[in-house]
Amino acid sequence: MDVGGELRSGSATRAARRLRLRYPGTCERCGTELAPGTDAVYDAARKTIRCVSCPVSTAAPAEAPIDLGHAGGSARHEFEQRKANREARVKGRFGVRVGGVIVALTSEPQTTRAWGDGARGEELLGEALAGVPGIVVLHDRRMPGTRANIDHMVIGPSGVFVVDAKRYAGRIGIHNKGGLFRSDHRLYVGRRDCSALADGVAWQAGVVREALRATGVEAPPPVTPVLCFVDGDWPLLNPPSTFRGVRLENQRSVKKLVGQGSAVDPKAIDRVARVLAKALPAK
Repeated sequence: MDVGGELRSGSATRAARRLRLRYPGTCERCGTELAPGTDAVYDAARKTIRCVSCPVSTAAPAEAPIDLGHAGGSARHEFEQRKANREARVKGRFGVRVGGVIVALTSEPQTTRAWGDGARGEELLGEALAGVPGIVVLHDRRMPGTRANIDHMVIGPSGVFVVDAKRYAGRIGIHNKGGLFRSDHRLYVGRRDCSALADGVAWQAGVVREALRATGVEAPPPVTPVLCFVDGDWPLLNPPSTFRGVRLENQRSVKKLVGQGSAVDPKAIDRVARVLAKALPAK
């Protein structure tokens, strides 16, 4: 299109200049038909025109999507790696045919099965949390300076929740193992003493608090540690709800916990999620 004409203002050397149209054209921004003789702005580099009244866009560029991670990703990878290594060892010792039969007829070691059960627990909890509106869930996050990971970080209307998912068999309860004059309460799942799990997720919550402080988040939201026993066997009467300051939940009750409240507005939820996603990246 020939849109040459006399300049009304500015220099002829500018990439975008104001001129009077000799021929009809269309504004690239609003689609208005511009008749000959109309003042317009011509972009020589792009060979386009726009209305003089159309403002230059000042909209901020869209932010990159948050890397949410994958629920159970690192545990699933460890399980598959251990399983493949065992199969390779057995086939290397007995041959492909016989080794394949042995692998098919024997169970994986308990240490390998534990990784598979753990991965499945995280995956189930991730699926449950995906249905909660108004929250952001970051899965499988790295812990600085360690090989440990945080299963799930949930940023919701009432704060941040650091959730450790466990899929253990057995009745969940808190038992006093102390004597007559000294109490010693312990968290049990069946016969397994799981008290250390509470200490672990409490430590993870402390790391998250420090990450929020270190990145300068103003008025950081509260951070709550949570142990979620997926498919757990809970007593019908008076099921335990806390242990050593850690919330005890199942995959149904945790959805209510993270979705309630109104202390954190939606914009702050996104902002905090971005800060934590960068400070504690996905594995």
